[in-house]
Amino acid sequence: MAEPRGPDVFARAHLRLALLFAGIVVILVVVSSFITYLNVRSDLQAAARGVFTPGETEQEFVTRSLGSFRWRLLAVDGAIILAVGIGGLLYARSTLRPIRDNVAAQKRFIADASHELRTPLAIMKTDFEVALRDTAFPDEARPLLRSGLEEVDRMTGMVDDLLTLSRIDAHQEQLVDERFDLAALARQTAHKLAGLAAAGGVTVQAGGADSAPAAGDERHVQRALANVLRNALEHSPPGAAVEVQALTAGGVSSVTVTDHGEGMTPDELEHIFDRFYRADSSRSQERGGSGLGLAIAQWALRRMGGDLVAASTVGVGTRMTITLPMPRA
Repeated sequence: MAEPRGPDVFARAHLRLALLFAGIVVILVVVSSFITYLNVRSDLQAAARGVFTPGETEQEFVTRSLGSFRWRLLAVDGAIILAVGIGGLLYARSTLRPIRDNVAAQKRFIADASHELRTPLAIMKTDFEVALRDTAFPDEARPLLRSGLEEVDRMTGMVDDLLTLSRIDAHQEQLVDERFDLAALARQTAHKLAGLAAAGGVTVQAGGADSAPAAGDERHVQRALANVLRNALEHSPPGAAVEVQALTAGGVSSVTVTDHGEGMTPDELEHIFDRFYRADSSRSQERGGSGLGLAIAQWALRRMGGDLVAASTVGVGTRMTITLPMPRA
């Protein structure tokens, strides 16, 4: 039996806000129209009584009245526009205050929870590693320990992503400007993930330029490369190959990672750099991940003057390209 749905609070709030703003606009329009009516009536009554200044003709009176009316109308319109602007600003501020407070509370919770989780995760990792090194520990229990250690590493990565996200939101994530070889860094990253590739029966083919000098934060770039390459490996079927190509052209160094997996639809491709977005939730839950890696990578690369872009075709695969400016002479 389906659970009865409660009232849509947001829909009702949206309706109330829309009606209130419409009411304010209607009141201002009525006031403006009434003031305009009074001005026109006053001028018409004066014209009917023939109230002219000495030596003023009827045509001159009409011209003077129209000029006076024009300036009064402009003044009324200006006052209404100013009132609408100030009222809209105050109205938006009061409306957004609960949302702003809620978002701030969520950010504080993410930062505090991430900090609190780091210590127990570090303790668990140490305990698992010590137990695995103990020769007296039963061999049949070691697979469970290795599985637990993998889960701890996965959770540690998620916590690190959340901490980075909280620093980004607080404008506290600092990037350094250094020179390094993007091609060599890509090869090193591929070598570190060789175990993951072998476990999935996937091969990594590194090629392209032998050297690709780049400027930026090497730590963040290595993290972005690892995230992109890990995604490519996890979405590649057994027996497939993932190509890593380095290139330099036009003062820009780049690394392109191409897989031949299931690919993504245009809608999925549009959102892959959104925070917490995971294209295939069922498969993502099996692999783990927070859905923050690509968002953080793109933020960092753009701050360095580069970018992270993606292209994908369903049934063909996905190509992701990391670009960075080359060091200035």
